Amino acid sequence: MKKHIVTAVLIVMMVFPSFVSRADDTEQHKAALVNGVLISTEILERKVSEAFAKLFADGKSVDPDQLKKDMLETLINNELLYQESLRGGYEPNELKVEMQFSNIKGQFGTEDEFLEMLSQRGYTADSLREELGRVMAIDDYIGGEVATGLDVTQTEVRGYYDENPNFFHEPEALKASHILAMVSDWTDEEQKKTAYRAINDIKKKVDKGESFESLAKEHSDCPSGSQGGDLGYFQKGQMVKPFEDAAFALKVGEISGIVETRFGYHLIKLVDRRPERTVPFDEVKGDIEQYLGEQKVYAKLREIVERLKSEAKIERYL
Repeated sequence: MKKHIVTAVLIVMMVFPSFVSRADDTEQHKAALVNGVLISTEILERKVSEAFAKLFADGKSVDPDQLKKDMLETLINNELLYQESLRGGYEPNELKVEMQFSNIKGQFGTEDEFLEMLSQRGYTADSLREELGRVMAIDDYIGGEVATGLDVTQTEVRGYYDENPNFFHEPEALKASHILAMVSDWTDEEQKKTAYRAINDIKKKVDKGESFESLAKEHSDCPSGSQGGDLGYFQKGQMVKPFEDAAFALKVGEISGIVETRFGYHLIKLVDRRPERTVPFDEVKGDIEQYLGEQKVYAKLREIVERLKSEAKIERYL
């Protein structure tokens, strides 16, 4: 089984995990104490707010009180796992921490933008480094102690595939490329006219036999333009309806007329049409093996956390 486990799933953070502080740091803002280590109400509230925003964006309803209770338990679990990692000798690796810190910092254009992001999330550069070390220590502990011996057999992989046929059914899918002349403000008549003239001029070049992909690279306002307009495969319901209707009406190799969507004006080239199918076992066996392996790790982790909770001194203040 692959050793690397996506710790972010366990740590409940998309970009940065949640850190805790020692009990004497913010004694007046206690959400919980875990063997003397404080989980502050500030951290808890911030994590609840982030989780709520994500759930809301995904269209999921949530009970705020239950979410807070669940998040507190998650933070407690994380702290217990970190303490167990240290006991097992899995100390944060300074070099790896600095490399990850640099990777995150490099995602921002300037130092000020990076520091502003840290401030908004309640971090300093040092506290981020500390937390990255915590996550890496837990990840190393999971890989070195928890995942060891939890191999997935090919019999299990094949059995999962055979027992869950609905998971591997794919509806018809298209592979298409497009060229976009973007309209950012549909109330601006001049902008609409300019975009339409641009896409119409490109269409004339396409009709004369110029390379669709080259024209996309040169003229498309979509990020896919750098890839010759390639959008990859998509199914019904994954694109805005006017685009979808036009694409599904094409034959392979055919190029549409000008298609209007809320993004602007498009030319669409159908590259491939993949019929409804059951995904072959060989295409997904690696994914199934990883999934089953992670399920085994998560099950063992739950057992470990329950044991750690029974042995720990945990005080909750909600």
